[in-house]
Amino acid sequence: MKNMKKIRFFLDPISELEVWLNKMAKKGYRLKTINNFIYDFEKTDKDYSYSTQFIGTNSSKENNGYIQMLKENGARVYRAPLNQGNIAFGKFRLRLYAHGDGKIANSFQGYNKEILVVENDGKEPQKLLTNKSDLAEQYKDIRNAYLQGFIMLFTLFALCVYKLYDSNFEVSKIVLSGLIGLVTLIIAMILFKAQKNYNKYKKESDLID
Repeated sequence: MKNMKKIRFFLDPISELEVWLNKMAKKGYRLKTINNFIYDFEKTDKDYSYSTQFIGTNSSKENNGYIQMLKENGARVYRAPLNQGNIAFGKFRLRLYAHGDGKIANSFQGYNKEILVVENDGKEPQKLLTNKSDLAEQYKDIRNAYLQGFIMLFTLFALCVYKLYDSNFEVSKIVLSGLIGLVTLIIAMILFKAQKNYNKYKKESDLID
């Protein structure tokens, strides 16, 4: 099989996508394209690896300059969505945690393109960020991105619980409240992990300074 398409969803795409792409690379598959949750691969005899970075808080100018620099250095670059189930075209989203024009993301710039994927030659992926301060800032951005989603989900969950009580505990509303509660819990766990990493690298960067 020379070419292969894979449909893949991740609970935490920022950290899980890199691991999965490198597993595919070790099986001899090179990434061709990313289209939301569909990944297109081609069979190869060469060794490749992949590094990912969350860039959803950056302005379009920051991202364009960064990606241009990577391409000038010979890197093959892809963009992947944070919200994999949301197919975007002509959509807009307010991101209070972002910088500059990144606060109003649209499908022509940074919307559904929050994760940067960089292809490396060789079996070992190269770290895109090594400075402790940069790593602390990265996890702070990830925390803020998930925090906005958590607040929205928690508000929705609270509303569902209220309607559940008001409906004398209808089965359909119990199921809906349970599903939303589960997703809210998953986001909360990812949020906690990002905060923990932020605290770790912030402390290490303060010690170095």
